[in-house]
Amino acid sequence: MPVLVLVVCALTLAADLIPADSLGMRENPYLAAVVIQLLIYAVPSLFYCRLRGREFTPKLRLRPFRPSQLLYLWHAFVLMTSASVLLSVLMYRIAPEAFAASSESRAAAFAMGSGFFDGVYVAVAFAVLPAVTEEFLFRGVVIGEYESLGVGIAAAASSACFAMAHFSAVRFPVYFGAGLVLSSVLYATRSLIAPMLLHALYNGVILYGEKYVLYIVDKQNVSMLLLVIILCAAALLSAALMCFEAQSIYRGYAADNVPSEYAKTDRRSLFARVAEAYFTPAFLLLVLLFIIVAAAVR
Repeated sequence: MPVLVLVVCALTLAADLIPADSLGMRENPYLAAVVIQLLIYAVPSLFYCRLRGREFTPKLRLRPFRPSQLLYLWHAFVLMTSASVLLSVLMYRIAPEAFAASSESRAAAFAMGSGFFDGVYVAVAFAVLPAVTEEFLFRGVVIGEYESLGVGIAAAASSACFAMAHFSAVRFPVYFGAGLVLSSVLYATRSLIAPMLLHALYNGVILYGEKYVLYIVDKQNVSMLLLVIILCAAALLSAALMCFEAQSIYRGYAADNVPSEYAKTDRRSLFARVAEAYFTPAFLLLVLLFIIVAAAVR
């Protein structure tokens, strides 16, 4: 499984080395961003699923979530956004230049026009499509492969791969934390569509709102203190409400006799399962690649 993530990372690095003009980023940035995202994430993931065969398809959970789970998704969205912004504030205070340089809004700034359709194109190319393709890979394929080792191991491996694929040491905690929330949403709703939707909304907030947060942090006055207090309160309250709604969802599954799809089938010790997940040559090579690239772009 880490081999697929390595391929995606290699394609990401290759795309970064190609001049923007050669990729068509100047003539039609929206189409170029869509094509690059599909080639880097969607094509390798679909090819891998094809190799794994039809028996792997159910592990992807490509089914809609229940309308009754919308409140749970709202609490998850608030938790993911508030916690991520809190971590962003912390990491920005530690390494402001590196954090600002890796901003998604900065990466998409060349395509952000002032017209209505420009806003729609930016949202689709830089928020919605990345959410769909990344969730298909990390919460669909990666979790599906690691799941037999245990839900916790699968969620952590998926979140780590998700964070490392962005090659930003200063944003690693932000991506890893977001990955854990998205993994929780996947298991609670039993639908890959749910984390896709949540991820797309989160991308939109970060794409358009992060610059305002960093502006407040730069001021270092009472506004920043008030922002931190609000974010802490929102994160704690939404986490509690999310757990409460999750209890209701699982009681519904029990009442409907919905079988568990993710019961651990590997009977080995936790140490043996952790070693198989995180200490394979491919996973360690992925970690090494992340360290080298993240250090080089500081």
